[in-house]
Amino acid sequence: MIRTFCYAFAFFESKMIRMKKIAEKCVQVVFGLSAVSCGVSEIGDFERDETNGVWTAPSAGGTGSHSVVYVTAFDYPDDYDWVHNPEKGSVRCSLVVFADSRPQMKIPVGDAYHVSDDPDMHRVIDGHVYTDFATDAETFIKKDGKPLLSYEGRESVVDMIICNDSLHTLGHRRNGGGFSYRINGRIVLERDSGYTFGSLGAYGNDVCFAFTEPIVSAQGRKECYYCFRNGKVSQTALREDIKKLWDIDFHKGEVYILVSLTGVDEPVLISEAGLTALPMPYGTTAVSGQIFSAGDSCGVEMLLSSESGVSSALWLHGRLYQSFDTGMSVYAILPSESGVSCVLNARSSSGTGLMFRLGEKIVMPSGFTCMGKYPVDMIDGILTVGLSSLSGERPVVWSDGRTEELDVNGYICNVSSISRD
Repeated sequence: MIRTFCYAFAFFESKMIRMKKIAEKCVQVVFGLSAVSCGVSEIGDFERDETNGVWTAPSAGGTGSHSVVYVTAFDYPDDYDWVHNPEKGSVRCSLVVFADSRPQMKIPVGDAYHVSDDPDMHRVIDGHVYTDFATDAETFIKKDGKPLLSYEGRESVVDMIICNDSLHTLGHRRNGGGFSYRINGRIVLERDSGYTFGSLGAYGNDVCFAFTEPIVSAQGRKECYYCFRNGKVSQTALREDIKKLWDIDFHKGEVYILVSLTGVDEPVLISEAGLTALPMPYGTTAVSGQIFSAGDSCGVEMLLSSESGVSSALWLHGRLYQSFDTGMSVYAILPSESGVSCVLNARSSSGTGLMFRLGEKIVMPSGFTCMGKYPVDMIDGILTVGLSSLSGERPVVWSDGRTEELDVNGYICNVSSISRD
């Protein structure tokens, strides 16, 4: 599972803010890849859902790969400067789904369609596109551009998985604190304050997550921490010497906690097995961090600060696995049984990003960055990354040193795959 970390830097954050202000209605766009440019009518037997405005192509897939590769991208009119123009509501756009390098679906974006232009508000799960959208009073979830479910309340869906043929969601309230865990839109657990950590985890038929909830008493306000698993809530007991708690997550069903302790210079990972101090690169201090699972290993990613600037580092088995140069930070991480891959964005407009593949460092093509929530995947053993242009050029899909241009005026949000077997 990809874990994306929101360590925004000023340049990239400004891009994202501008993008989130763009566009609300659909436009018929020109599709294509590389040197091939073809409109909807030229691709083949496209079908249009008149009710939802969704264009759908025949199923993709040849026989040359064991997996179907899905890429999603936002597409704007050719003459629109989506990078620099902050105007909202004056430009139409679409969410385009590519499958094995062919446009597979076009979903109209805008309030009228209950589909947002926020790249964090759609996901590809098992080859299907799930979008979430909130009005002032209601939250809507669509599957492949068609209504799936809705419920009262204005929520931001922070994670979504399919387990036991049901849709499980974690949603934070957009109007104030609190959150809800739902199955197929039905509330299973709800809190009026607090927030969740990380993402939903599935272990067999059990879905679990961690959260915090403040308790206010005559003695003041205190943060209490809890875990939800096996359908039950249990409070997580914490040490008295914890100065800061960065993350709580599950690894192989066991609770892990990433903290800073009084009198200990290094970050500490707490588990049922005990305490593990994480050795730090020389001259650095921890700013923030998150826990992830990589096969049998519990991993940690942290944002670090030093006199020369900000950087990132990875740990596995409690040992320093990889530290990165100052001036870039991990944007999305891809753990696997074989190790850890990730992409790092530069923290300034003049910098160059990095792709890290199981110990190998690959410089990102100049002028490109990663956008969206899930821009990287390992497909049939090959690292595949969606790269978007900082100057508004066509985005590209990078795969094992080769790049393939998408004929869309916009940026890539998501890269994923499913097995054909």
